[in-house]
Amino acid sequence: MNLNFNHLKALQAVAKYESITKAAKSLDMTQPAVSVQLKNLQDQFDVPLTEVIGKKVHITEFGLELVEMSERIFSEMNQIEQRMKELKGLLAGKIRISAVSTGKYIIPYLISEFMKLHPHVEISLEVSNRYKVLAHLEENSTDLAFLSISPEDLDLDSVTLAENKWYLACSPEHSEKFQKLIDQDKWGEIPFILREKGSGTRVIMERFFEDRDIAIKSRMELSTNEAVKQAVMAGLGVSVLSLYSMRSEVADGRIKLLEFKGLPIKAHWRLVWLKQKRHQPAVMAFIRWLTENNQEVFGKLLNP
Repeated sequence: MNLNFNHLKALQAVAKYESITKAAKSLDMTQPAVSVQLKNLQDQFDVPLTEVIGKKVHITEFGLELVEMSERIFSEMNQIEQRMKELKGLLAGKIRISAVSTGKYIIPYLISEFMKLHPHVEISLEVSNRYKVLAHLEENSTDLAFLSISPEDLDLDSVTLAENKWYLACSPEHSEKFQKLIDQDKWGEIPFILREKGSGTRVIMERFFEDRDIAIKSRMELSTNEAVKQAVMAGLGVSVLSLYSMRSEVADGRIKLLEFKGLPIKAHWRLVWLKQKRHQPAVMAFIRWLTENNQEVFGKLLNP
């Protein structure tokens, strides 16, 4: 059997347009050239691939099977071509990423490592709260979302990355006092600094205390993780913070971690996207790269 891609492309175009003239236009070929490709393809088989009814060219049942197989062939060939571009660093295109606010301490490093390999790829990153990130997913204004708490009402695919841990944090000057209040179960005397409603950290925090039937007293509510961290370091109260957002402050003693049964709260960082979304090659390459390299990259973040 002597098949080539031009034969199959001609059959695909005729199947789509039901006209050799329209198929030829879509392929930037002459009508006789398409007819020759179809004839050469037909010569490989003993059963007909097309039939003319009225003024339309129709594909037979066997012809449609061949069209479906050729689509899979071209899809595989496209993946091979894109993979070769990835390996050569020639990949291009744009990737849109939305990340929850805590993700700003992580996602730039992931992007940086990827763009060292693929400098022609353009990446746009928007950092906001979980509510807005999920809204971007729903309205299809982002390709990928980076978060820890996945919604239950969206049909998503995902890549599970590193573990995310949240701790009770406070300033060093108040750590002894707050730890004593925790040990004495006097939660109502501890001033808490909260993220705004809808944020992932707020959801995690509320679930933790509700599950333990603990009522906490809110001293203030802030809209960013960085603002909460600064308020904690200023001695304004206690909050639940991701270790990724405060690892340097904990290491140099500017933030103290408080102890309580059930801590740290654990979840996983995930890269998620709408299941029905058809990604561009650059997006697929980023997902594949992150799947293959996330342990190494996250290891560097926690152990620089």
